[in-house]
Amino acid sequence: DGRIDELTKPLPSRQILRFAEAIRSAELIDHDSVGTYREGDYENLLDAQNIVNELLPPILRNLRAHSINSTTGWRYETVKAGDGDHGLCAICKDPYQHFNHTVRIHCIGMHPHAYHGVCRECVRQYAPMDFIEGNDVEEWLRLDKYVCEDSDKDKKSEAQRKNLIDAVRRHGHSTHYFADIVQHAPEWAKGAYGEWR
Repeated sequence: DGRIDELTKPLPSRQILRFAEAIRSAELIDHDSVGTYREGDYENLLDAQNIVNELLPPILRNLRAHSINSTTGWRYETVKAGDGDHGLCAICKDPYQHFNHTVRIHCIGMHPHAYHGVCRECVRQYAPMDFIEGNDVEEWLRLDKYVCEDSDKDKKSEAQRKNLIDAVRRHGHSTHYFADIVQHAPEWAKGAYGEWR
C-alpha cells in the first residue's frame, strides 16, 4: 500500500521544486570528470522530461485560470494601440492579437493593478457566464475573423503553417523581438537548409 501511495499520490509542489533545483545543481559530464548522472540514468531522466513537458503546462494553465477573480478579474476593453492588443495569452501562453476590442485579466503572479490580454479560446473556456453574456463579449467571441484564416487546402500543411506562425509569434513575444523577426525572417531562413554547426 505504501508503494502504491508513493507511485500515485501527487507530490507537493515544494518537493517538485526541490527536485528541479537538485537537477539544476547537477554536474555535467566532460572528458576529465564524472558527472552527477550517468548513462544508466538517461531513460529515467528522459521519461521525467516527457512527463513534465506534457503535464506541467496544463496544470499551470488551470492554476492561472482559476486564480482570476470572477467579478473583478475580467475586463472587456477597447483597444487603444494601433497594432492591436497582442502578446502571449496570460492563461495558456499561446500568441494572440486582437483589434478594436480585447479581454484582459488579472491572475497569479501579476502586479495588483496589471491586466493582461487573453486569447478567445481561454475566454470561452474559463470566463464566467455572467461576463460572457454581458458587455458584448459573446458577440466579440464570434468574430474571430483575424485568427488564422485557412490558406492551404491540405489540412496537414495548413496545421503545420499555423504551428509555424504560432512558433514565430511565441518566440517573438517572449524575447520582445517580434518586429525584427518578421522583418528578417526570409533572409534568416536562407540558412535553414544544408550544414549547420
